[in-house]
Amino acid sequence: MTPTDGPAPAPSFLVAVTDQLVGIDIATILRDAHPDAVVVTAPDREAALISVRGGAAPSIAVVSLSPEEARSSALGQALLEIGTRIVLMGHEAELHGEADGFEVLHRPFRTVDLLALLGR
Repeated sequence: MTPTDGPAPAPSFLVAVTDQLVGIDIATILRDAHPDAVVVTAPDREAALISVRGGAAPSIAVVSLSPEEARSSALGQALLEIGTRIVLMGHEAELHGEADGFEVLHRPFRTVDLLALLGR
């Protein structure tokens, strides 16, 4: 057995979506599916950026950003710099996100949709 053998580290998530109820739903799904994961929720982009700059390095972020914002906003750039896998939500993301190379959680979604997307 080598030091790299053993269980994979628990995933960590950042959830920063515009609709607070949707954010709570996503966070609950993630906590239920990954009980040992760290799930950070942020009410807005500024709070999410503070979290990331404060040391949180999520492995996956579910964020309300357009593809352009994912590349150009301070939050998007911070997430890209630390290698976070970004999953976009929102109207512009649904229209252009996948064509621009991003993963997109389409609304309405079910638990199985979110978990299947994250399991890829």
